[in-house]
Amino acid sequence: MKIIKSALHYWIAIVSVLSFLVGWGMLAHSLKPVSASQVSSPGTASLPALPPIQAFGGLSGSGITGNNGGSNLNLNAPSNPPTSSFPRLRSGGS
Repeated sequence: MKIIKSALHYWIAIVSVLSFLVGWGMLAHSLKPVSASQVSSPGTASLPALPPIQAFGGLSGSGITGNNGGSNLNLNAPSNPPTSSFPRLRSGGS
């Protein structure tokens, strides 16, 4: 049984190394990617630019505000992150 187990370990190691080398060789000899300047054809046109997004009527210095029945809508992130009931994870390593 020990001979079969050792032979299996050697067989897996040899096949793994050979597979790596064959894959590396195939990747090295594959076709190189085509750059965008070589692809351009006469019928190809660039896409038009998108208009700017007007969220809630505009932007202000203190956050996103807008007209909502006379009240200002302020969507700033909270300054203090919520505390968790779980302790912080710490590793024992140096």
